[in-house]
Amino acid sequence: CPSQCSCSGTTVDCSGKSLASVPTGIPTTTRVLYLNDNQITKLEPGVFDSLVNLRELHLWGNQLQALPEGVFDRLVNLQKLYLGSNQLGALPVGVFDSLTQLTVLDLGTNQLTVLPTGVFDRLVHLKELLMCCNKLTELPRGIERLTHLTHLALDQNQLKSIPHGAFDRLSSLTHAYLFGNPWDCECRDIMYLRNWVADHTSIVMRWDGKAVNDPDSAKCAGTNTPVRAVTEASTSPSKCPGYVATTT
Repeated sequence: CPSQCSCSGTTVDCSGKSLASVPTGIPTTTRVLYLNDNQITKLEPGVFDSLVNLRELHLWGNQLQALPEGVFDRLVNLQKLYLGSNQLGALPVGVFDSLTQLTVLDLGTNQLTVLPTGVFDRLVHLKELLMCCNKLTELPRGIERLTHLTHLALDQNQLKSIPHGAFDRLSSLTHAYLFGNPWDCECRDIMYLRNWVADHTSIVMRWDGKAVNDPDSAKCAGTNTPVRAVTEASTSPSKCPGYVATTT
């Protein structure tokens, strides 16, 4: 057991120890590793390669600005990965591709603007995808294929609309967090989200220390109008970004 950590069974707790890097000497049998609430600014390539038995990895509350390519590639048994409350501005291509058993992925409270194509494609068992409080301007592609999702947190980003059909196959959802985005209720594209919220009022949540059902928490940008109150007549294709008028 590393000197700065406490170990019990297959759990290693190195949280809140002002660590600047991942300690050496973590047992290869470790299943749960707490590295949260430290001052880790970067991960060395290969730092987790011997921890093939890991089920849970807690890296939240550090100062990670980037992840090395392949850093999680040996963690094929990982079920829960917490990367929230760091300073990640981007993710490497394929960074989660080996994590086929993952059920929980927390990327909340980072500085992500756009994600690599296909970043979630191998996460076929994912149940919770937490991406609140980033700078996402569009829905990450591939979310529509995560059909086992129960929790989807997209709140407090810069989302203006949801692509038509993107939530159609997410039939297991029980918690959808959409509040705190500048939803564009003038462009006709909002109608997909408007109808989805109206059809799924019981699962649209806001966070108030706990999940609170609030279908009106998704509001139009700059107003107090709930997205689900929008009428098609009040929207127009000509108000959408990139609209080009066709002349006959």
